[in-house]
Amino acid sequence: MKINFLFVAVVFFLVTTFNKAAFAQIPTNTIAPSSNAQEIEKTNNINKLLEITGAKNLSRQNITQLLINVKSEYPQVPQKFWDTFAAELKIDDMVNELIPIYNKYFTNEEIKQMIAFYQTPLGQKTITVIPQISQESTAIGTRYGRVAAERALKKLEAEGYIRPSR
Repeated sequence: MKINFLFVAVVFFLVTTFNKAAFAQIPTNTIAPSSNAQEIEKTNNINKLLEITGAKNLSRQNITQLLINVKSEYPQVPQKFWDTFAAELKIDDMVNELIPIYNKYFTNEEIKQMIAFYQTPLGQKTITVIPQISQESTAIGTRYGRVAAERALKKLEAEGYIRPSR
């Protein structure tokens, strides 16, 4: 398959869309091995928090939904690309890359408090509804971005910066 502009655009779209916490600019190794008992405890607590909150399942759901949405917008892209791309997305690796982010922004005490919260009924409800909130929010953002882009293109056409589309 020849690599063309559309193919590059689709890949760029996917990469920038995934530019969330799971793909933040962080070292590829997680926390360096340490004999420091506090760092080991904190890392274990972060892993527990990620397990309790279902980070792996949420990541898998987000990726699946994103692929469905993008595939429908680019029907000319071969299925082989989508299959290969999906196979290259390693959920465990993505989740492991969250550890340094949590380590950077939260103390061990805060991680313990989050664990305690997510074990409450309200915390469990939060875990349950976050995927739906995320999906609905993404749909709003996509729709808003599309409408804003259309308005911007019309303004640029009216001002002579781009040729009218036919």
